[in-house]
Amino acid sequence: MNAEELHYEERIRQLEENIANLRMSRRILMNLLEQVQYSRKEELERLEKEKRRLRKISSNYAGQLWEKNRRIRELEDSAVVMSKK
Repeated sequence: MNAEELHYEERIRQLEENIANLRMSRRILMNLLEQVQYSRKEELERLEKEKRRLRKISSNYAGQLWEKNRRIRELEDSAVVMSKK
């Protein structure tokens, strides 16, 4: 083997090593991407559940306020009627 052939064989070996490293890096990045996507999905589900819970609480509170305001109006109306007698 001459020096040129040795140089090309070494270059081929380096390129094959680079390819192997790139494949490993790609697998690692794909695994990380999957983990991030899974975490994001879990977070979105948690936030949606929290949003539903808060909406329910808000709706119940609004209903209670509405009912209390209705009762106050009834009492005020009955007080006005009684004061006119």
